[in-house]
Amino acid sequence: MNQDHAVFVTDFTGSDSQKVQQAIDHAAINGNPSVVYVPDGDYVITETLILREGVSLIFAYDARFVVYGNQDVLHIEKDASITGAYIAIDDSRFNRRIFVFDGKYKYYNSWNRSRFQQIHMVNWSGSHKGTGIHLSSSQPSDEISFLQFDDIKAVGLHTALEIRVTKPSSGYSWVNANNFTNVTIDDCVRGIWMNSSKTIPNEASGNHFTNLQIQLSSVSQRAVRVTGDYNYLHGMIWDADLASQMGDLVHLTSNSSHTECRLRGNHSVLDQGTDNTY
Repeated sequence: MNQDHAVFVTDFTGSDSQKVQQAIDHAAINGNPSVVYVPDGDYVITETLILREGVSLIFAYDARFVVYGNQDVLHIEKDASITGAYIAIDDSRFNRRIFVFDGKYKYYNSWNRSRFQQIHMVNWSGSHKGTGIHLSSSQPSDEISFLQFDDIKAVGLHTALEIRVTKPSSGYSWVNANNFTNVTIDDCVRGIWMNSSKTIPNEASGNHFTNLQIQLSSVSQRAVRVTGDYNYLHGMIWDADLASQMGDLVHLTSNSSHTECRLRGNHSVLDQGTDNTY
């Protein structure tokens, strides 16, 4: 990576957390370049970072954020992107979220460059705590739509990917029309966990999860929980016999409808919704 085309984290001073945040803020304020580059090495992260609007965060192949403490790792504003991130949780106290998307930032323009690719999230502390990717909307007009996630791996967490839409005090809130492609979930308590109404006022619909590989383990309790309308899931669930709970590993809740669930494997499906197919 040429320094003429990126802001290097290593050009700043302070703790590793401070260096990363300073680099992001510099790119957001000054632009040109609006790319922040994380060179090879381990960076100790002990504070929540904020990826500012319009900033692209790119990791070298051997760069890692090693997280200590119990705080969210990265809050992400709209029109930002991440490539090549390796996030390692090395603290058994950690029980927060790694990548946080809040509908207050209104990610809804499809022409924005938001893209999140080649991301590893690993809790190697052995605690099986924390959430990998968390998308939530709760206030009037909150929205998360048209985000692109590709080549995502979540290992050893409590919940790999959570979508949560809470009924707002008035109006509507959404997490709709997002794409998750080539996602591997391994040794997590919960895989994909959705919590919303079936449709408005708090809707999580039209989200596509394709080329899923869900590897269960002795800690696994649920592979997928679905709410909302017209969500699509395609992929494979491995080794259902290893799961800690031998019940229905896929739950199409009463708040789900028109779900198309194409998950292969030797698992059962609890369908309490309307017009779902599997």
